[in-house]
Amino acid sequence: MTPALLRLKVARILLDAFLILAAFLLAYFLRVGFIFSTNFPFQSYAIIALFTTPLTLIFMFFARAYKINQPVLSLRYFQRIAFVAIEHVATFMVLYYFTFKIFFSRLMLIYLYALTTAFLYLGALIFRKILQSMNQRGIGVIRILIIGTNRPAQELVRLLIETKSCLRPVAILDVFGGADKEFHGVPVVGKLDKFEQTVQDFHIDQILQADHLEQSLNLINYALQHNLNYLMPPELLGVFQGHQIIEEWEGAPFLKIHSKKKWWQKIW
Repeated sequence: MTPALLRLKVARILLDAFLILAAFLLAYFLRVGFIFSTNFPFQSYAIIALFTTPLTLIFMFFARAYKINQPVLSLRYFQRIAFVAIEHVATFMVLYYFTFKIFFSRLMLIYLYALTTAFLYLGALIFRKILQSMNQRGIGVIRILIIGTNRPAQELVRLLIETKSCLRPVAILDVFGGADKEFHGVPVVGKLDKFEQTVQDFHIDQILQADHLEQSLNLINYALQHNLNYLMPPELLGVFQGHQIIEEWEGAPFLKIHSKKKWWQKIW
């Protein structure tokens, strides 16, 4: 991760902390009215809110909500946020009860859950827009070398550029040296004999192999020796998107290929 992305992620965490506290504040006033209630002291409420907030941020890490490269506009990401909000409300309820031996309102918990979910998801959308804006200016981008000029490679280049991803293709290499000089504005700089020179000239951070499977062992070894990340789309192994998952058995990771699942198999 680049220093710019690291600073942006820290800023995201601070933004989420502010949004969580804002959800606490708004939930309180929606329940008791825009006054400080004597039946439900704001000071006690605020103390537990301050203790709950860092725990919720830890829940966000465990839910992998802070991964940079993930689609925010997706049901899976919203499910992560909603699950964190459930843990958030449960933590607040338990801490408050065991500290003060009383509780005030179940309706306020509903407000707190709804506001926390909405605010955290809004924060994720804001973060995504900021990240895309920075990427367009070349800040925090991860420079990628594409291996291959086949159709999957071209689609990957197009996707990364159109989504304004922090993964930015900057050069393409082709084993066979085709006639094309560029794809979607990314130059084809030559064959694999220029591999090491291209890595140095373009300051490559990651290698993405989309073709020429027979070269994968050499590319992986080079990436490991030079502290570079190596990426491979499943299509290179003949596996179409949506049919693969990484699964662990007894602690050992495996690439699992499965047929199209029914809707109930996704939650069971």
